[in-house]
Amino acid sequence: MKKAFTLMELLVVVLILGLLATIAVGVYTTQVERARYAAARTTINAIELACNRYQLDVGEFPPSGSEITAGTTTFEGNGWMYLALTRSLSGNTSSPASVRWQGPYIDVKKMHLGDISGNSFDDPSTSMTVTMAGVQILDPWGSPYRYVRCCGSPADNYTVNNATKLPADNPYAATDVYYNPATFQVVSNGRNGVTNSSPNLIGTQEDDVNNFGF
Repeated sequence: MKKAFTLMELLVVVLILGLLATIAVGVYTTQVERARYAAARTTINAIELACNRYQLDVGEFPPSGSEITAGTTTFEGNGWMYLALTRSLSGNTSSPASVRWQGPYIDVKKMHLGDISGNSFDDPSTSMTVTMAGVQILDPWGSPYRYVRCCGSPADNYTVNNATKLPADNPYAATDVYYNPATFQVVSNGRNGVTNSSPNLIGTQEDDVNNFGF
């Protein structure tokens, strides 16, 4: 007499395979997200190092915001910072805006660059036209990092750019208004691509990544 699987046995096998597949997908997704967060923190650390080296040479941190089209500036993104670090504010490494410029200070692969809307330059299906100061460093979820420097001309300071403020219960709030009061703030909006709607709480959602903390 030939042995065969019963319908119940087949259903049990299918159920087990389904459970294993679900577990495997969950583990894979978790590891991918962990890798993305690690990559975001690594990039922010690289930006910090590059901006500090730039400041030591030039005497100030790169400007905030981005130039989206000729003559049109937004206080979001990191276009001016990326231009200052890679080509100087003149956009010409052979004739930098400052004679003290010794860059490039950072190297970012094309796959991590895009426009203010998060369109990657590495995507052949996307056609984009941006100014030099409109090129953005994108986070692992495809959104531009937000860079704001503390000082500079009035258009670049923390007040105009709605930098993130210290909460009232922070022990340093008695003397400082903002996080990183003498340097700059860098923020990734994380996995969900959005952050707190209140301007002065940008970068403080649970899934956000930033260069400021306590």
